[in-house]
Amino acid sequence: MDITLVVLGAVLITYGWYWAGITESRTTAYALGVGSVLLALTFAFTGGQGGDAVGGGFWALGAIFAFLAAANAWNESSQDRTYGMFALLFAIGAFFAFMSFDKLGDVPGQYSYAALLLGVTFALHFISSALVADNRGFKAFVGWFTLFCGAALLYFGFANALDAAIKPL
Repeated sequence: MDITLVVLGAVLITYGWYWAGITESRTTAYALGVGSVLLALTFAFTGGQGGDAVGGGFWALGAIFAFLAAANAWNESSQDRTYGMFALLFAIGAFFAFMSFDKLGDVPGQYSYAALLLGVTFALHFISSALVADNRGFKAFVGWFTLFCGAALLYFGFANALDAAIKPL
Protein backbone atom coordinates (compact mmCIF):
# COMPACT_ATOMS: atom_id res chain seq x y z
CA MET A 1 0.00 0.00 0.00
CA ASP A 2 1.30 3.43 -0.91
CA ILE A 3 0.19 5.66 1.94
CA THR A 4 1.27 8.79 0.04
CA LEU A 5 -1.39 8.38 -2.61
CA VAL A 6 -3.99 7.19 -0.08
CA VAL A 7 -3.73 10.30 2.12
CA LEU A 8 -3.51 12.64 -0.88
CA GLY A 9 -6.57 10.93 -2.36
CA ALA A 10 -8.47 11.43 0.90
CA VAL A 11 -7.53 15.12 0.86
CA LEU A 12 -8.77 15.48 -2.72
CA ILE A 13 -12.02 13.68 -1.92
CA THR A 14 -12.61 15.96 1.07
CA TYR A 15 -11.89 19.12 -0.88
CA GLY A 16 -13.91 17.97 -3.87
CA TRP A 17 -16.84 17.27 -1.56
CA TYR A 18 -16.65 20.89 -0.37
CA TRP A 19 -16.24 22.39 -3.85
CA ALA A 20 -19.19 20.38 -5.13
CA GLY A 21 -21.28 22.23 -2.54
CA ILE A 22 -22.22 19.25 -0.41
CA THR A 23 -20.60 20.11 2.92
CA GLU A 24 -19.91 23.19 5.00
CA SER A 25 -16.65 25.04 5.06
CA ARG A 26 -15.81 24.56 8.75
CA THR A 27 -16.12 20.78 8.76
CA THR A 28 -14.06 20.57 5.60
CA ALA A 29 -11.40 22.89 6.96
CA TYR A 30 -10.84 20.69 10.01
CA ALA A 31 -10.55 17.52 7.90
CA LEU A 32 -8.16 19.20 5.45
CA GLY A 33 -6.12 20.60 8.32
CA VAL A 34 -5.68 17.10 9.76
CA GLY A 35 -4.66 15.82 6.32
CA SER A 36 -2.18 18.67 5.98
CA VAL A 37 -0.63 17.91 9.37
CA LEU A 38 -0.39 14.19 8.56
CA LEU A 39 1.32 14.85 5.24
CA ALA A 40 3.68 17.46 6.67
CA LEU A 41 4.70 15.40 9.71
CA THR A 42 5.29 12.31 7.62
CA PHE A 43 7.40 14.31 5.19
CA ALA A 44 9.37 15.84 8.07
CA PHE A 45 9.97 12.63 10.00
CA THR A 46 10.71 10.30 7.09
CA GLY A 47 13.21 12.61 5.43
CA GLY A 48 11.14 12.72 2.29
CA GLN A 49 10.16 9.04 2.31
CA GLY A 50 13.62 7.70 2.98
CA GLY A 51 15.29 9.88 0.39
CA ASP A 52 12.88 8.84 -2.37
CA ALA A 53 12.33 11.93 -4.50
CA VAL A 54 9.01 10.68 -5.89
CA GLY A 55 7.41 9.87 -2.53
CA GLY A 56 8.91 12.90 -0.82
CA GLY A 57 7.69 15.18 -3.60
CA PHE A 58 4.13 13.90 -3.24
CA TRP A 59 4.29 14.32 0.56
CA ALA A 60 5.50 17.92 0.26
CA LEU A 61 3.02 18.81 -2.50
CA GLY A 62 0.17 17.23 -0.59
CA ALA A 63 1.05 18.99 2.67
CA ILE A 64 1.17 22.42 1.07
CA PHE A 65 -1.98 21.85 -1.00
CA ALA A 66 -3.94 20.52 1.98
CA PHE A 67 -2.88 23.51 4.09
CA LEU A 68 -3.98 25.98 1.39
CA ALA A 69 -7.22 24.07 0.87
CA ALA A 70 -7.91 24.13 4.63
CA ALA A 71 -7.24 27.88 4.78
CA ASN A 72 -9.55 28.42 1.80
CA ALA A 73 -12.31 26.31 3.28
CA TRP A 74 -12.03 27.99 6.68
CA ASN A 75 -12.41 31.47 5.19
CA GLU A 76 -15.06 30.31 2.72
CA SER A 77 -12.95 31.88 0.01
CA SER A 78 -12.57 28.98 -2.39
CA GLN A 79 -12.65 31.46 -5.25
CA ASP A 80 -9.62 33.26 -3.93
CA ARG A 81 -7.26 34.26 -6.73
CA THR A 82 -4.23 33.61 -4.52
CA TYR A 83 -5.32 29.99 -4.21
CA GLY A 84 -5.73 29.97 -7.99
CA MET A 85 -2.14 31.10 -8.45
CA PHE A 86 -0.90 28.28 -6.20
CA ALA A 87 -3.12 25.82 -8.06
CA LEU A 88 -1.49 26.93 -11.31
CA LEU A 89 1.99 26.40 -9.82
CA PHE A 90 0.97 22.94 -8.58
CA ALA A 91 -0.47 22.09 -12.00
CA ILE A 92 2.77 23.05 -13.73
CA GLY A 93 4.79 21.05 -11.19
CA ALA A 94 2.52 18.03 -11.58
CA PHE A 95 2.82 18.15 -15.39
CA PHE A 96 6.61 18.34 -15.11
CA ALA A 97 6.52 15.38 -12.71
CA PHE A 98 4.36 13.46 -15.18
CA MET A 99 6.81 14.16 -18.01
CA SER A 100 9.80 13.11 -15.91
CA PHE A 101 8.05 9.93 -14.68
CA ASP A 102 7.22 9.11 -18.28
CA LYS A 103 10.91 9.17 -19.22
CA LEU A 104 11.98 7.02 -16.26
CA GLY A 105 11.23 3.37 -16.82
CA ASP A 106 11.44 2.23 -13.20
CA VAL A 107 8.75 4.50 -11.71
CA PRO A 108 5.47 2.60 -11.18
CA GLY A 109 2.66 3.64 -13.49
CA GLN A 110 0.40 4.76 -10.67
CA TYR A 111 2.75 7.68 -9.97
CA SER A 112 2.62 8.80 -13.60
CA TYR A 113 -1.15 8.64 -13.70
CA ALA A 114 -1.43 10.31 -10.27
CA ALA A 115 0.75 13.19 -11.45
CA LEU A 116 -1.34 13.56 -14.60
CA LEU A 117 -4.61 13.57 -12.62
CA LEU A 118 -3.19 16.08 -10.15
CA GLY A 119 -2.05 18.33 -13.00
CA VAL A 120 -5.48 18.35 -14.62
CA THR A 121 -7.23 18.83 -11.26
CA PHE A 122 -5.02 21.75 -10.25
CA ALA A 123 -5.40 23.34 -13.70
CA LEU A 124 -9.19 23.18 -13.30
CA HIS A 125 -8.90 24.68 -9.81
CA PHE A 126 -6.85 27.52 -11.30
CA ILE A 127 -9.48 28.17 -13.96
CA SER A 128 -12.33 28.00 -11.44
CA SER A 129 -10.78 30.20 -8.77
CA ALA A 130 -8.78 32.71 -10.81
CA LEU A 131 -10.39 33.03 -14.23
CA VAL A 132 -14.12 32.32 -13.81
CA ALA A 133 -14.49 32.85 -10.07
CA ASP A 134 -18.19 33.72 -10.23
CA ASN A 135 -19.35 30.62 -12.11
CA ARG A 136 -20.93 28.37 -9.46
CA GLY A 137 -21.78 25.62 -11.96
CA PHE A 138 -18.18 25.26 -13.12
CA LYS A 139 -17.01 25.23 -9.51
CA ALA A 140 -19.40 22.35 -8.77
CA PHE A 141 -18.09 20.48 -11.83
CA VAL A 142 -14.50 21.00 -10.62
CA GLY A 143 -15.54 19.77 -7.18
CA TRP A 144 -16.98 16.54 -8.54
CA PHE A 145 -13.97 16.08 -10.80
CA THR A 146 -11.67 16.57 -7.78
CA LEU A 147 -13.67 14.03 -5.81
CA PHE A 148 -13.36 11.40 -8.56
CA CYS A 149 -9.64 12.12 -8.99
CA GLY A 150 -9.21 11.61 -5.25
CA ALA A 151 -10.96 8.26 -5.54
CA ALA A 152 -8.58 7.32 -8.38
CA LEU A 153 -5.61 8.25 -6.19
CA LEU A 154 -7.01 6.00 -3.45
CA TYR A 155 -7.14 3.16 -5.96
CA PHE A 156 -3.59 3.89 -7.10
CA GLY A 157 -2.48 3.83 -3.46
CA PHE A 158 -3.97 0.38 -2.93
CA ALA A 159 -2.92 -0.97 -6.37
CA ASN A 160 0.08 -2.91 -5.11
CA ALA A 161 -1.85 -4.36 -2.17
CA LEU A 162 -4.60 -5.50 -4.56
CA ASP A 163 -2.08 -7.04 -6.99
CA ALA A 164 -3.28 -4.56 -9.59
CA ALA A 165 0.02 -2.81 -10.19
CA ILE A 166 -0.29 -0.35 -13.03
CA LYS A 167 2.25 -0.48 -15.82
CA PRO A 168 4.16 2.68 -16.79
CA LEU A 169 2.96 4.61 -19.81
